[in-house]
Amino acid sequence: MERADENLLPAVYKEVSEAFNAGPSDLGYLTFIRNFVQGISSPLAGILVISYDRPTILAMGTFCWALSTAAVSGCNDFMQVAFWRAINGFGLAIVIPALQSFIADSYKEGVRGAGFGLLSFIGTVGGIGGGVMATVMAGQTFWGIQGWRCAFVLMASLSAFIGFLVLLYVDDPRKRISATQNASDSSEK
Repeated sequence: MERADENLLPAVYKEVSEAFNAGPSDLGYLTFIRNFVQGISSPLAGILVISYDRPTILAMGTFCWALSTAAVSGCNDFMQVAFWRAINGFGLAIVIPALQSFIADSYKEGVRGAGFGLLSFIGTVGGIGGGVMATVMAGQTFWGIQGWRCAFVLMASLSAFIGFLVLLYVDDPRKRISATQNASDSSEK
C-alpha cells in the first residue's frame, strides 16, 4: 500500500494543481516535503522496532498515513495539503523500516531474498494499481465530489483496513523465535 500511496499524488497533479492554483514547483514541494519528513523520521522506526511489537508499529504507521491521506482529500488550502503530506511521510517512515525488519525475521536465511523480492513485487503492483486508480478517478465527479479527492479517500480506507488486519492477525516473528529458544533452553536442562 505504501507505494500506491506514494504514487497517488503524482497521478493527480493536474487536478490538485487546478484545485489549489498550484504550479509545478508547488507540486514538487509536496513530494519533497513528504520525502524530507520520511527521511528524517526513518531512524525513529529503527528505534521503535527494537523495543516494541512490530505489527503494532506497522499498524500505527499505516493508520497515520491513512489519516493523512484522507485529510488531504478534505483540504481547502495548499498549506494544509503540505502539512498532511508531511504527516504522510512520517507514517511511511515508520512503516517501511519496520516492514523490512519484519520480512527479514519472517524468512529463513536461505530464502530471505525471495521474501524481499515478493515485497518488492507486491509494492510495484500496488504502486501501479494506485496510480491507475487515481488517474482513472481524477477527472470524474462522484456524488458531487472531485474524483481525485475520492481517490484519496479510497486509498485511505484501504490503508486503514489493512492496518486493522495487521493489528488483529499478524504476529511478530520474534515472539515465535523467543518461544522456540525458551523451549530448547528448557529441554537442555
